[in-house]
Amino acid sequence: MGRFLAFLLGIAGALIGAQAPGFTLQYMQSLQGRVDELTTIVSAYDADMADHGYTREAALSECSDSEDLLKAMCGSYDASVDRLDGLKQHLAMLEAANDYVRPLLVARHLDRTVAKSVYKQFEPAVPATIHGAVYAGGGFAVLWGAASFLFGVIGAMFGGGRRYA
Repeated sequence: MGRFLAFLLGIAGALIGAQAPGFTLQYMQSLQGRVDELTTIVSAYDADMADHGYTREAALSECSDSEDLLKAMCGSYDASVDRLDGLKQHLAMLEAANDYVRPLLVARHLDRTVAKSVYKQFEPAVPATIHGAVYAGGGFAVLWGAASFLFGVIGAMFGGGRRYA
């Protein structure tokens, strides 16, 4: 019974793992959209500041030295610039990686806001790519291996030495 359950968990792992490349692609598309949108916003801020004789750095410096109202008004500018820089770095890292590494980088450096919006629209599908098959095999191996080990330990503890996995 333990072997059968381990096999079923392995199949579930394969199905879950196979989704990684598709989710990663949609994640990168959403990330690119956010970078494009923030670039437009920050460029408009920069143009407004340039019209008043300021560079971005000078405007942000003056904002940080100002009183409450101006500091509050500049807060969204500063936050937008920081967010844009972070998202650009994240996207560049993903674009530089190969297809097999990207899902691992997304998992490791996940931007929760981007991931939540992608997850709302994501529809699981069976991939027809080599790297999709690799992640399916990896998912199978991880869940099947973990379940086999767990059922083996449980079988050894309660089964009188019989092997269940």
